[in-house]
Amino acid sequence: MLGLVENHSLPRTAAFFDLDKTVIAKSSTLTFSKSFYRGGLISRRAALRTAYIQFVFLAGGADHDQMERMREYLSALCKGWNVAQVKELVAETLHDLIDPIIYDEAASLIEAHHAAGRDVVIVSTSGAEVVEPIGEMLGADRVVATRMVVGEDGCFTGEVEYYAYGPTT
Repeated sequence: MLGLVENHSLPRTAAFFDLDKTVIAKSSTLTFSKSFYRGGLISRRAALRTAYIQFVFLAGGADHDQMERMREYLSALCKGWNVAQVKELVAETLHDLIDPIIYDEAASLIEAHHAAGRDVVIVSTSGAEVVEPIGEMLGADRVVATRMVVGEDGCFTGEVEYYAYGPTT
């Protein structure tokens, strides 16, 4: 019987995928705005504003200044949100909202990279509470996402611990 021997001297390789508008057709954070509205996290006005931001994002993407404004807006918007509630709302609506907007070609590429023995890393400026469940659903090995500061009360403080955007990502 022949056995397989792992060669630990070979470096690991990975394929990196941007999530928003690459693996899925929309902004992952903004996709959940209706769920956050129904869950009482955002007002009707904020839900409408995020729909507008989603439209602008889909129509032409966002330059650096627009990304900074979006970061500031979303940081202020989520201040005081209970992290456990956010995770629960994402888990409840994940498949209904994300399955229909996954690009077939991206899902196939992720499978092909796994079959070739590569790690798959999903990268997004969206928050880890949204990106990690999507990455898990897609079979990603790792996720790089924005992390917000969580206070002792289990709520977002409105401060950004790590912003997954730009050359330092």
